[in-house]
Amino acid sequence: MMVKPDDEPLIREAARKISEGIRLYERNYAFRDYQDLLAMVALQYTIDSMRKEKELSYRNHELSERLQQIDRTLSI
Repeated sequence: MMVKPDDEPLIREAARKISEGIRLYERNYAFRDYQDLLAMVALQYTIDSMRKEKELSYRNHELSERLQQIDRTLSI
């Protein structure tokens, strides 16, 4: 895998987290092969990412509304 030197620490951290997730699922669930474990980890990280995106979108919307309120108050 070719990566930019600046991305290497991030990729190593991601690989470490994936390995930890695989070990966790390996200890807690019956599995047929490592592809099953990898799929479970990928699904978990995707769900986590989607939750964070939703939370960030809500916060951005809320912040935008508050800024508009401040702007209206200051415009009076």
